[in-house]
Amino acid sequence: MAASMPSPPLVGRERELATLRTRLDAALAGQGGLVLIGGEAGIGKTALADALCREAAASGVLVRVGRCYDLTETPPYGPWLEIFGRYRQDDGMPPLPDAFAQRGTVGEVASQAALFRQVLDFFAALTETRTLVMLVDDLHWADPASLDLLRFLARSAAMRSLLIIATYRTDELTRRHPLYALLPTLAREAPTARIDLNRLERADIVALITARYALSNADTDRLVTHLHARSGGNPFFLGELLRTLEAERILRHAAGGAVGDWSNVRVPMLLRQVIDGRLGRLDEDSQRLLTIAAVLGQEVPLRVWSAVSDADDDTLAATVERAIEAHLLDTFADGTAVRFVHALIREALYERAVPIRRDAWHRRAAELLASAPRPDPDAVAYHYRRAGDPQAATWLVRAGERAEVSHALLSAADRYDAALALMEAGGAGASERGWLLYRLAHMRRFGDNTRALAHLDAAADLAAEAGDRALAAYIMRSEGLYRCLTGDLRAGLPRLQAGVAAVESLLTATTLREPEEGPGGASWSEYATNWSIHTLWLANTGQFAAVHAAWERAIDGVGQLPPGGVEGLPGNPHWGRALAFAQQGRVVEARQAFAHARRYFRADEASYNTGGLLLRELIDIALPYHADDVAGRRRLVEAAERAWTRAGVAQATIPAIYARLPLLALEGDWDELRRIIRGAPTTRGAFAGQTTYASYTIGAFGYVPDDPDTGWPLVHTWLPDGPETEPGAAFYFPTMQLQRLATALAYQAGDLATMRRWLEAQDRWLAWSGAVLGRAERCLGWARYHRSSGDPSRACRDAIQGLADAGEPRQPLALLAAHRLLGELDTDAGRLDDAVGHLDSALALADACAAPYERALGLLAFARLRSATGDREVARALLDEVRAICAPLAAKPALARADALTARLAAMPPPAPVFPDGLSAREVDVLRLIACGSTNQEIAATLSLSVRTVERHITGLYRKIDGRGRADATTYALRHALAPDRPSSP
Repeated sequence: MAASMPSPPLVGRERELATLRTRLDAALAGQGGLVLIGGEAGIGKTALADALCREAAASGVLVRVGRCYDLTETPPYGPWLEIFGRYRQDDGMPPLPDAFAQRGTVGEVASQAALFRQVLDFFAALTETRTLVMLVDDLHWADPASLDLLRFLARSAAMRSLLIIATYRTDELTRRHPLYALLPTLAREAPTARIDLNRLERADIVALITARYALSNADTDRLVTHLHARSGGNPFFLGELLRTLEAERILRHAAGGAVGDWSNVRVPMLLRQVIDGRLGRLDEDSQRLLTIAAVLGQEVPLRVWSAVSDADDDTLAATVERAIEAHLLDTFADGTAVRFVHALIREALYERAVPIRRDAWHRRAAELLASAPRPDPDAVAYHYRRAGDPQAATWLVRAGERAEVSHALLSAADRYDAALALMEAGGAGASERGWLLYRLAHMRRFGDNTRALAHLDAAADLAAEAGDRALAAYIMRSEGLYRCLTGDLRAGLPRLQAGVAAVESLLTATTLREPEEGPGGASWSEYATNWSIHTLWLANTGQFAAVHAAWERAIDGVGQLPPGGVEGLPGNPHWGRALAFAQQGRVVEARQAFAHARRYFRADEASYNTGGLLLRELIDIALPYHADDVAGRRRLVEAAERAWTRAGVAQATIPAIYARLPLLALEGDWDELRRIIRGAPTTRGAFAGQTTYASYTIGAFGYVPDDPDTGWPLVHTWLPDGPETEPGAAFYFPTMQLQRLATALAYQAGDLATMRRWLEAQDRWLAWSGAVLGRAERCLGWARYHRSSGDPSRACRDAIQGLADAGEPRQPLALLAAHRLLGELDTDAGRLDDAVGHLDSALALADACAAPYERALGLLAFARLRSATGDREVARALLDEVRAICAPLAAKPALARADALTARLAAMPPPAPVFPDGLSAREVDVLRLIACGSTNQEIAATLSLSVRTVERHITGLYRKIDGRGRADATTYALRHALAPDRPSSP
């Protein structure tokens, strides 16, 4: 076949190319990253990326390219399918990921996390021995799943010899486009360079013309002016205009580049005119074949092209040769397909086709592709849709199912949406449309909960119209679940419970079976899933006794358990039970239930759920009951963070760093804690997971209450009814922590009335739920309230009860707080020995729990105790340690208390000197004068005393020092360094 006309040299991109080379050098050194190249259509994004790829390949770097295409339904993971489809396993190179082992499609995977992990492991193995440059071209046409995978890989590129280059059209990105919101996230999460290409300047066009043609200065100037005006500096249009002049033999590369008076030739201004002019040099049959090719796609398999056009191999080969000469097509090295040199060329050709012929070609392509052994449902659906054929609906559903199997949920939703529109136009039955709406809601539940609920509302109407009892039951359950997830428990929970009951009645009406047993009844997995939803949401709303009742009722309702008994249940009904056991203080049973739940998620590779479960185990078991097991709690956090990192971005409602929040609080990294919390959403929104965990952290520990601007908004957002929020009307776990936070904020502000209202709210919620966790903290809150309101005896009783509650079962952090408060109350009452015992216990627990702020609070209490005993130097040393801990934390209340106590110490009068044998200061004055040889009359005159008073002091002095005269007194004064000295002032 004829060679392509050479492309114009790359000009005006020296700085951008230097950036790419720098990034390539870093990747060669094992420090990869992401480069985003943006600009308008035809600006040279692909040309720039290709230039770097050619350089990289020439130096031995492995280069792989995946492209996204317009005018076709890009399948889930479209560009990645292309990258893996052209992968050839050479010696020492890893095999393809299992999910992409079957070329051209994505295999079934347990979760998106599993697919992402396979891909990451593949690239990790590949880049161990080879540097890889990967180009993802035209990212603005990528499907959502492909964007998710790009984001996931970009996060780890910095640690590998992997350079990812992605191009996109800036003029395609509206605020609603998924890539629009993703770009800043990519730049934030990974080492990213952004290159925004601008149009070429006049000087760049001069450089291009002088490098390509041998023209006089005058001709160059006139040509540059002409080209700049007509191309607007767009490199693609510029190149097409130059090719037109060359094809018309107006310009040539040889010396004396101008062959004729080109200024009199009308150069087309629009691309369509360029294409029309180029096609005009081809025969009619070649033009028709190229138009058919444009209908088939950006990349055109020769087999499909031949079948749709009825052209024989020789005719097709001749057309390809002419199209390559006209710079319309490129061919692949393996000779099985061709592609258009630019998407704009294909778009222009597509629009030239007469609609009636275009529809016929689409239908023929659809029929041909559908008859293949493993048809691509996206491609078949695309062509049927373009042909206006109702069969498109069936293939769109199949495409959605394929996307769902590969966990590309948003892509699946798009396919179902399109299928639904065709079903409605074609008069499909109400039940069929209702079930598709139900599936559509399920796909959108993570990203657009409001829209998911709207789908369910429409599906419910269709279920009623069709009398479909099963559909109505599943819709009711999902509607309740989605409303609960947004925090609307008042409406959601009753609906959820009614739906669970309705689904359960459907399932128990059939014989429960294992999935491998084949059709004939509901599966145990369906039943256990229904059960899991119910028990988890009873636990989430604080109905812990009801969790156990539901568990027993579910077992009784089916009569016979599957193989393996309760612990072998499919689904995950153990999670809700674990939460209930933990809140009720049944620690051993809670740990067992958490272990069963973890095993299920690990088997299912549901890494996001695994991370959430591990974090719940941390905050419900490890921190309340085993806070002094520092290594154990850190293992849980690291495991949760790893799980969330593996989970992939499509499920990431909570960033992986949030797994560290509780430890950041407890272990004293408050700068990072504040940074993350302030970045949390300020509205509840869908799932509201970030706010939940932020609320837990600062509520559970009472940290950062010095910042009302952080604390109160969390309280008011989650609890708009304030302390009057009724039990069960909000999520139990964040509500209890936020009640404690509100109590701490009110206490800090000295607002005892507000503090009392929040304490009474805690009383109501604890009594309603029957929980054990939180009782000790509630008692200590009341003790602080009564201490501040002037009732020390009642404060002491509450604190003693708090100590008892914190010990059964043992809760180290609650014990610590109880001992510290009792130490403070004993100091107030003058029971100093008792205070020392409690404060020693508090400090020992703070050290065991590796909790520096708790230690600082204990030291503050000890400093106050030492000031009460007159040990001012000890108190000052303790306060210095308090400041050393609290200053890096910016813990303002603790620092303010330390400063106030320091000021009180400074204002205290100096202590009276202590003299030996109980001598008073006046007796020491008399003793000193005796040692100086003064008589009684001289002593009296010096001290302004009467002689009789001096005699009484001398008598008492002799008795205390066991002396018999002035000689003994003088010896005693010298021995104890009491003489001679100036007497004290009277």
